[in-house]
Amino acid sequence: MADDHPSDPEEAPASHPWADADRPRGLDAPFAPGGEDDALPERVADERRLTRLLVLLVVLLVGVPTLLTLIGFVGQLAALRGDG
Repeated sequence: MADDHPSDPEEAPASHPWADADRPRGLDAPFAPGGEDDALPERVADERRLTRLLVLLVVLLVGVPTLLTLIGFVGQLAALRGDG
């Protein structure tokens, strides 16, 4: 099975079965799906930064409406009790 996918995509023959499927996607060389690629440290750092940003946005999108709802609920309770 390991012989089916060369480690260097440039060494892959153009007639390999998965090579034709990659050409319409605009890839310059055949791409073997799966496995780890040699990501540049800058790209890894960028992915981590964007992941933190995504988590922050999700927390804000869930947290802000929840907080505003709780504030409104407490305000309504205070108004009903005559404290406000």
